[in-house]
Amino acid sequence: MRQLFAIASLATLALFGLTTDSEAHGLFRRCRGGCGDPCATTTAAKPAEVKYEERKIKVAKRVMKEKEIEVLECKRIMKDEKYTYTICVPVTKEEKRKVTVCTPTTREEDYTYTVMVPKVEERKIKVCSYKCVRETITEKVPVCRLQRVTCVDECGRCHTRLERVTCMEERTRCVVKRVAVEEEKVCKVTVCVAEQRKGKRTVCEMVRSEKEITVKVCTMERQQKEGTRKVCHTVTEKVKRKVQYCETVWEEQTVRVPVCATSCDRGCGPRFGLFRRGCCN
Repeated sequence: MRQLFAIASLATLALFGLTTDSEAHGLFRRCRGGCGDPCATTTAAKPAEVKYEERKIKVAKRVMKEKEIEVLECKRIMKDEKYTYTICVPVTKEEKRKVTVCTPTTREEDYTYTVMVPKVEERKIKVCSYKCVRETITEKVPVCRLQRVTCVDECGRCHTRLERVTCMEERTRCVVKRVAVEEEKVCKVTVCVAEQRKGKRTVCEMVRSEKEITVKVCTMERQQKEGTRKVCHTVTEKVKRKVQYCETVWEEQTVRVPVCATSCDRGCGPRFGLFRRGCCN
């Protein structure tokens, strides 16, 4: 920024010097009728002597400065907070309750039972037995024999040959047969006879009765308790901070500029200006 202002100032001074120089040498110079010479006639003038003089100008500078400002800052703060919570606590209590109890009892009773008593008896029974009886039987059986048979061959010649011949013949043979014979015999037989008897037996019975007992019962009770926990809070507070900023500062500087002094025939003083026409009225 400082370089830009310096370049702009030098350009302004150069343009100002060019304007005064051009006015001194008659550049763009024209009288308005106030001068003695008519405007239609142009005369060559001598170049004026260039003089330099010191002038004070103001130059802008950018200066970095520091200042203190107040800003809002958010902070997180951990605080202890008390809270109440509920818990279930087991509690054991004794209670009286009525229960039914089965008690075993024994007693004797008379009863009748049946017993099978074995006895030996003699009984007549029929027994079947078999006897072997020999018999001679005649039957026909096949018998194979060789027999001479006369036959004629293809040439018409007669000859004999042996052939096997089966024939039925009677044969006698002895056969043994079993014949069933029934007989009565006396034998001993074991028989079970049912007999009624009396006796005593022990009977077990369950007797139901009610009685009062004390039992322990566990129940859950709700209890309120207090505790402490960490809670995060957001707090906004003003804080002073130092910041830098840019500020424009005007400074006076002394520079040398060329000055050209000209005057009209009427005695007008020196004129300065960019593209100035004619004399002062």
